[in-house]
Amino acid sequence: MAEVERRDSKPEPTEEPEAKGGGMSRREFLVAGGTGLGGLIIGGVLGREVLGKPAPEPEEVEAPPPAAEEVPEGEESPYKAGHTLVFDPYQCTGCMICAVACAEKYSNEFYGEETQHTVNLEFARIRPMRFQYVDVVNVCSYCTLEEWAEGSSEFPCAEVCPEDAIITIPEGEGKEGYYGMGYKWIDPDLCLGIDKCWRCAEICEDQFASGISFNPITMKAQVCSRCGGDPECVKVCPEPQALQWVGASRNGRYFAHQPTAYAELLYRKMYNKRREL
Repeated sequence: MAEVERRDSKPEPTEEPEAKGGGMSRREFLVAGGTGLGGLIIGGVLGREVLGKPAPEPEEVEAPPPAAEEVPEGEESPYKAGHTLVFDPYQCTGCMICAVACAEKYSNEFYGEETQHTVNLEFARIRPMRFQYVDVVNVCSYCTLEEWAEGSSEFPCAEVCPEDAIITIPEGEGKEGYYGMGYKWIDPDLCLGIDKCWRCAEICEDQFASGISFNPITMKAQVCSRCGGDPECVKVCPEPQALQWVGASRNGRYFAHQPTAYAELLYRKMYNKRREL
């Protein structure tokens, strides 16, 4: 009958094999490692508490404030006054990238929490409009009245605003990248909103183009501010000639067309055929 080893029997001690190369044994290594680890833990505890008091935390050294960005000598500032947007319909593909970039920029800046997970094109100041076979970019042309004929050289929208909410931010003032440098801005604190007044949009749509839109949250009027002289739409457009930022050489009324009328004209030029769109 085979012998069964009792569980309470004490196993015979076995010798650890010596480490090759004259090193320590496995048992000695573990003992030494445990002692070292214990020393680290105890040292850490004693380091944190001396005579029952917590050890002082290392002082944080504040980083120096970043230096203001200056335009290197010999280079031009990206913000340019006295410029205008020029749209080439033959180059535009209707990709809407300009409108998405515009909407993201202004919604993130002024309504970051409300719009952090969405892209609402209603925030865009530039609005590509797709008609049959043609695409038209709809954006404020900065047209002005003629002093000799209309008695004023103001923007038509600013001329009819009852609250003087449409203002021009002088060059060198404003918020860089958003408004300033002599371009338009609508003061939301003064604007009455679409529920009480929409004279700016009315005169624009009836006589000039359709450059006024309304903020989807506040329902106050909004207009292209040229990003303060460095338009985001121009920077993201994948077609280099579709949107250009060039010096203004004439009244913006030259470029101002109602989107439907412009689409009809463009269709005739492209296809040599009249078509109602």
